[in-house]
Amino acid sequence: MIVLINLGKFDEARLGVFAYDKDVLPYMNLKSNKGVYITKVTKNTAAEKSGIQKGDVILSIDENTLERMCELRCYIYTKKPNDEVTLKLLRNNREFEVKVKLDKK
Repeated sequence: MIVLINLGKFDEARLGVFAYDKDVLPYMNLKSNKGVYITKVTKNTAAEKSGIQKGDVILSIDENTLERMCELRCYIYTKKPNDEVTLKLLRNNREFEVKVKLDKK
């Protein structure tokens, strides 16, 4: 709010994914009961540029475990465009980390 008052604008950070909550994971034959399931990666966004794919599961962001899309969204709202976050992903039942430089919405 202070940024909006002082600058007259608010630059919102964006990852660039659409996702479902962990409730769908049992139906996807995945070895996880946490995370958010990526259903779409928007073109030319931070997510696409960092290699995130449809079907990936974001298990955590900056070591904060995720169970709901709103948790991911709320965390991104605390960031600014060009901030870097670390995502732990699950792809093909293999966990790995990727660094993502958030872009501007």
